[in-house]
Amino acid sequence: MKKWFVFSAIFISSYTLFLVASTPLLLLTNNIELPKNIKIAGVSGTIWQGEIAKITINNIDIKDVNSALSFWSIITFSPAIEVSFGDAISTGPEGQFTLVVSPDSLTLTDATLFMAANAVASQLPLPIPVNALGNIDLNVDKLLVNTSDKLTCQQASGRVTWLRSSVVALDNTIKLGNISADLSCDKGDLFAKINPKNNLGLTFTAQLILASQRASGQGYIKPGSKFPEALKPAMAFIGRADQQGRYQLKF
Repeated sequence: MKKWFVFSAIFISSYTLFLVASTPLLLLTNNIELPKNIKIAGVSGTIWQGEIAKITINNIDIKDVNSALSFWSIITFSPAIEVSFGDAISTGPEGQFTLVVSPDSLTLTDATLFMAANAVASQLPLPIPVNALGNIDLNVDKLLVNTSDKLTCQQASGRVTWLRSSVVALDNTIKLGNISADLSCDKGDLFAKINPKNNLGLTFTAQLILASQRASGQGYIKPGSKFPEALKPAMAFIGRADQQGRYQLKF
């Protein structure tokens, strides 16, 4: 009798999980209230394996989004979803990540993102018109977010790199050298701190408050011997230098 009870429980649990995994992805997305800056189009497939033709975030189109739910993760009640998007041929962001969902946390691992630098620059309140060249390469080893009360960053390790960094400003194409930032968590917020070893003399830290989705950043530019000569006239648009020769940046 006990064996039959165990077998029945396993069968019912497996069948229930199968029904959940077979639910159309469109049914799920239609019942999620998305922020106003996010739009989804062309949803097909199931929660088990789904496809989204396009996700638009702040006017940036992410195309060909594919998701796959791990079978073994369902058995352990910690669903792991593998997501990929974009490709090397079409325009727009390209990347992939694995998301593990538990009752009180979200864990993002092995995440990569490759996109045009100007797509990021167009979202920033820059003091002068700038066309950013090159690409942004994001690699996240792990991002652990607590969801039990409000969204808080518990652990983050990764790096953002601006590849072949240069800008077109004041009718000049200006090479900026190597620019990268390391990711970390502090007091529940996510931070990206720029490596100070760069030609701009740039020290800058960006902060994202996950609970409110508010971003801010502050730092300085201190022109030195490697500072691009063609960029010096632009300093007047930023403001006055302090006693240490630094120009403050803030948003």
